[in-house]
Amino acid sequence: MARTVASGYDIVTVTGDPEERGYQYGLAARTRIEHALRTYADVFMHYASWDWATVRRHGLGFAGPIEDFSPSSAREIRAIARGAGVEVADILALNTRSEIMFAAPGRARAVASTECTSFALTPERTTSGSALMGQNWDWIEGARETAIVLQVLRDDGPNFVTVVEAGMLAKVGINSSGVGLCTNTLISDGDEGRFGVPYHVLLRSVLDSDSGAEAAQRIQSTSRANSANYLIADAGGFCADIETGPGDGPCGVITPVDGAVTHANHFLVDGLTGVDRYLERKAHTRNRLHHLTARVQQHDTHTIGSLQEALADHADAPYSVCQHPDAAQPVAERTCTIAGIVMDLPARSLVYAAGSPCESTWSAPVRIDA
Repeated sequence: MARTVASGYDIVTVTGDPEERGYQYGLAARTRIEHALRTYADVFMHYASWDWATVRRHGLGFAGPIEDFSPSSAREIRAIARGAGVEVADILALNTRSEIMFAAPGRARAVASTECTSFALTPERTTSGSALMGQNWDWIEGARETAIVLQVLRDDGPNFVTVVEAGMLAKVGINSSGVGLCTNTLISDGDEGRFGVPYHVLLRSVLDSDSGAEAAQRIQSTSRANSANYLIADAGGFCADIETGPGDGPCGVITPVDGAVTHANHFLVDGLTGVDRYLERKAHTRNRLHHLTARVQQHDTHTIGSLQEALADHADAPYSVCQHPDAAQPVAERTCTIAGIVMDLPARSLVYAAGSPCESTWSAPVRIDA
């Protein structure tokens, strides 16, 4: 286990089998995990008047689907709890907080309506000839205090690096097989907190895959707990955006046009939802997609630097690609960009800005070797 602090978020490196690396993870990130538990306790109380004991009971309901889908992830969750000195139900609640929000009463679903804007470029659209992808990850401001960079080195699957909230299995990242992952919240009229494979467990399954095609198949063949968008590419040339609804119904597949895919938080494929609940609440998702797409179309080829500039776009602020916290909002409702991330798939590396990309220093490349 190693824990280092760069110019941005803590970098936690873990090794070994699921129990070993889970325990190392929980131990190294213990302070941030405790902070995350306090943050989400406040969020659920604010939105749904649910105490943490109620949240934990709902999180435990996902233990079976996780065990059935990925026993190694279930083992790792239990070990994270042991390392952090918290209950397994606490770590389950963190990893299923999206699903619990859809099950909670009152305004809890609204907090899931946060903004992420993503892209992927095939090699012909980059100056270096390397497939590049990335996004702004937007969420509640408290996640700036809990985010880490997690590096996992193991023998039972590809090594990977992910920018993620402490205690959670994965978010945006890349693995040593050259598989890259970006993601966006989607909300269909069928999302109601059903018990299926949780969103963040599915994100982890992408980084457990040896190819983009394998990762996409896992997403498409699983009974999913809620809607989400998975933008998946690999160093071998695979690139597909997978829009999903809850359950095991058909998914929407979007492939590159002129060497690029961009996505925000609304469905682009017809027939996956009767009503797009995100678009219904926050129509500016269309504006963010328009502005990021325009930035991508601005150049015939892109560098990592030009993509970093695209993620700093402020058109239509405060609902822009690059977002800043609004101090006038209650703390539990205050959203912003947690990190900007750009990945070079053949290089198996990512760079990130901790916070809003317009004002943060981008990291040196974080590499993950085979």
